[in-house]
Amino acid sequence: MTQADLDTLKSNIDRRVKIETVDGEQLIAKVISVFAEESDADMFFELVSTSRPELYKTGEKIGGYSIPLKDIASVSTAE
Repeated sequence: MTQADLDTLKSNIDRRVKIETVDGEQLIAKVISVFAEESDADMFFELVSTSRPELYKTGEKIGGYSIPLKDIASVSTAE
């Protein structure tokens, strides 16, 4: 992830972004929060769609998901 990708995440709180992970997953997520200052930096998001639905629980209403920033390859705006 580049600094520009991080800036895109931070500037799109409560908006949708397209994310590609380092292992090739492509997802659209609504950014809830970004924690970039910690040693275990991550983002918390609401899942909109994914190329790998088997990775996410179904049938349960949960608050969202998190992903370590180191696992994100690229970010772009979705809207």
